[in-house]
Amino acid sequence: MATDPSSNMQAELPRDFNIKLYKYFTCVILEGKTVMTKVVQQIYASLPSSKNGTVPLRDYLKGELKWKETEMKGVFTKLNIHLLNTEVMSTSFKMDISLACRLLPKVFEDVYGKLSKECKKSIEDVKHMRNKFSHAMEPEESIDMKSEICKLQNMYENIYNGVGTAIDYNFSEDSDATKNTLTMVLDSTLIEDVELYQKNLEEFKKEVSHRLLIEGRKELQDYYSKLRVVNPCTWMLQGDRDIEKDNVSKYYIEKIYTPLKIKSKCRGAECEIDTKNLLTTTMLKRKNQYKIPNGLLLNGLAGCGKTSLCRYILHDWRTKGKEIDALEDMDFVFLVEARSVRSKSLKDFLTEQMLPNTLEKLKNEKIDLIPMLLDMRVLFLIDGFDEASKDTKNVIKDIFARFNKKSEHRILITTRPEFLEEVGILLEVHNFEYIIVKVYGFDENGIKSFTEKVFKEALHNNPEKYVNDEKRKFLEYLNGRGRILNNQLYLPLTLALLIHLWIHDKDKEKKQKRIESVTNCTTLYFQLFSLCKDKVIERLIFKEKHVDMKTINGVLLFIGQTAWNMMTKDHVPVIITPEEKKKIEDECKRKHVEEIEIMSAFLECECDDNQDSKEILNYSFLHKVQMEYLAAEFLADRVKNDRLEEVMALKSWHGYYQVIVFLVGHLALSRELDRQSDLIFDLVDKADIRGIDFDFWWKFLVEAERNTKVAKIIANKRLPETHWELVYDETNENLVSGLELLGTIPVKIESIKIEVNNSMDPYNIKDMYKLMKDLKNHLKHRNKRNPLFTELHFWRHYNIDGRCNRHSNDFVKTLKPWGHLTNLTGSLGDQEEGSELLNYCFKLKTISVRLCTLKTVKNLHTSLNKIHRTVRKLRITLDMSPGSVDPANFPSLTFRGDLLIHIPGIKDENKEWLVATVKSLSRGSGCDHLELDNSELSYDSVVYLLKNLTHVVIDKLTVGTLFDITPNMKLAVEEMENDTHIRVNWLG
Repeated sequence: MATDPSSNMQAELPRDFNIKLYKYFTCVILEGKTVMTKVVQQIYASLPSSKNGTVPLRDYLKGELKWKETEMKGVFTKLNIHLLNTEVMSTSFKMDISLACRLLPKVFEDVYGKLSKECKKSIEDVKHMRNKFSHAMEPEESIDMKSEICKLQNMYENIYNGVGTAIDYNFSEDSDATKNTLTMVLDSTLIEDVELYQKNLEEFKKEVSHRLLIEGRKELQDYYSKLRVVNPCTWMLQGDRDIEKDNVSKYYIEKIYTPLKIKSKCRGAECEIDTKNLLTTTMLKRKNQYKIPNGLLLNGLAGCGKTSLCRYILHDWRTKGKEIDALEDMDFVFLVEARSVRSKSLKDFLTEQMLPNTLEKLKNEKIDLIPMLLDMRVLFLIDGFDEASKDTKNVIKDIFARFNKKSEHRILITTRPEFLEEVGILLEVHNFEYIIVKVYGFDENGIKSFTEKVFKEALHNNPEKYVNDEKRKFLEYLNGRGRILNNQLYLPLTLALLIHLWIHDKDKEKKQKRIESVTNCTTLYFQLFSLCKDKVIERLIFKEKHVDMKTINGVLLFIGQTAWNMMTKDHVPVIITPEEKKKIEDECKRKHVEEIEIMSAFLECECDDNQDSKEILNYSFLHKVQMEYLAAEFLADRVKNDRLEEVMALKSWHGYYQVIVFLVGHLALSRELDRQSDLIFDLVDKADIRGIDFDFWWKFLVEAERNTKVAKIIANKRLPETHWELVYDETNENLVSGLELLGTIPVKIESIKIEVNNSMDPYNIKDMYKLMKDLKNHLKHRNKRNPLFTELHFWRHYNIDGRCNRHSNDFVKTLKPWGHLTNLTGSLGDQEEGSELLNYCFKLKTISVRLCTLKTVKNLHTSLNKIHRTVRKLRITLDMSPGSVDPANFPSLTFRGDLLIHIPGIKDENKEWLVATVKSLSRGSGCDHLELDNSELSYDSVVYLLKNLTHVVIDKLTVGTLFDITPNMKLAVEEMENDTHIRVNWLG
């Protein structure tokens, strides 16, 4: 304990004594133990069956709660099991914080249920500060003592007050004593009994929770340090003597990681999430409040950067960085790499793959690991659900089931979009609160930044001028011919592979040909493997060995067959099984090549650390995309040679979309696609690809090199025949892909709907405006005699929410001359007199537009004079300050259909202006529906409106007001309906 600061006595301190650590230990561990012991004692004494706390705890657990010895051993460890027989109310009964926190909800459930939220939170916070002490003992961690002790003081007070209220006990003396102790320790510069402190510290270090934290964190951090290298194609570079010499093949995550474009839907819009805020984003809405979700479900295309993001999170946690908020508070971060899980249960996974060395050191404690982790702050990074085997999915389900109760348990899971629904169902089944997050890859700045970082690392031994020149040439290529790769360039994996192809092909002439031949994903991988094969031959010549290209191609096809066999057996694993490895080794022997030379060139190669004697190498595909490419190459070879057994054996191709796309690419490369097109479309049928999956069909066509025969089949037999709906939302890319198809293939549809939900401004959807603008060049056969009837719905342009001030004019203009507008939702900006936007839209039936100026209202009036015969419904939102325009200047909006006028933000002082405005706009035909939301209208003003708009508003008045409208007031308004013939609808 600390002494009075004025004391002149001080024990001689060891040279390396850490007084900060002493203070933290005294206030958190010792005083925390005192507080938690006292509240447990008094809670126990308050139970009638404990007879004022005199019944031993073991007897109470056995008699009252019917616990068995095994249940007790699951809660009590070897160090504290003696408490079961210790007199609870005695001074020798001292309970550590972790044990007390476990007992409260389990043993004293009724009392715990009565505790306030504030009290429960403080109990959890004390437990986590106890765990944080274990972090603090690590030398890098610094402690702000004043801040920490101030927090502690509030927590202890909350605990005493909350428990005291629940059991009707006065803890004021205990609370005062605790405050005095904390104050004394904080102010003290002298230590009364160093030996006692060190004895207590050594006892604490023996506690299982502390040992698990110290040893477990160290083991995980050591393991994660080996995952820093994120080179996307080590399979291409292993063994290259130049690369080994320069060490350029090692790209460390901290050197090349580039923030990704990540978005999630929040408050009705699609919002970007900064990597720093990933774990603290409050986008989950529950009971009209936004909170931090327990789960983040990240989805994105293959190669969009999901795995790199996970590696970056691991790096930041391992190094105690500050790049991601709240990450340093996590006691443990567990990487569940779906492709690498070998266990069948969560317990086995944690024991065998995550913490084997730690648990070996703690084996005498016979700890139950999962219950201990439940008392800690834990983050599970589940990477690649789409690569999960049946056993791996059981592990994942176990995580969802066990770690779904507390806010300090977090899960981040990544998957491809086609598995999004399956993961969502699993999360919901286990009552997991989560949000869906879309990973898009890079934006334009990300492409440039990533390129600069990779060139700097890859060419670090070269002169700076050379590096800058190569980087400049590559960026020029991307902005020129490289644009043929389109959206693929925004995927980090594609961009990284393209950079590798650029950097590591030393033959300038070959390099130019390779780069120019890259037009899609298949050709990119084809050229990478071509470069790799050249390097293998070069390396073998250097070693005075010889293998011809035919032999290498044969082995590569065999590896592709292995990939296909593995995918169709369990749908996933990228780690090559011993059985499949043996087959590859036998094939290499049959072809008289060394297995290590070939396999290390194309696969990821690791030495098995668990083998004691003979060195055993394990092989795996680097990622699922590489596996899918090689499998497709094998299948293409079979198809070309009319050996269709493997292709036809699979009854369902659901989930093999990428294999089909690569297969199309391989057949296009070998000019076999025309001959085999029927077979390919049969596989598409087996994959259950829908005609409205425009994104798939566009990728299919790109990999087919826009083959004419394939384009006609897609246009005439696969896509919807008469009507397309291109809808943008955060879960798919159909809109842009559909526009690409519309501008590429000869479709004969009659109508199209283009809709962008409220989460996105259509101008911010990459290439959307350009594609629509360019359609006039492709749809030359479409004109006023043969138009494409078009609906445009841009909800963010239409809605008043303060987020978008853009107008839809430019998009409407793109329809000329190929499209006839039939329905419009959006915003109209000012137009030149005589060139009004809607003047010739003679098929327009429904108009819902936001109007911001008097001029736009007049523009609409002019257009309606010409097209009024077809318009059936007009809804206008006046997005202008009430009173800013003289009502007499508003023109009438006359046509034969229903008029809906929406004017938000009306106040009592605007009621006369409102009446005059509605009368001007609806002059001659009346207003069917007047909507006044977000208003500040009193009851008297609503009555005024009803009286003065009789026979003007024909059907309904909708009112949303901040004023409190009582039931009696609403009843009185109802009674006026007989006279006014206006129905009143109250919002909120």
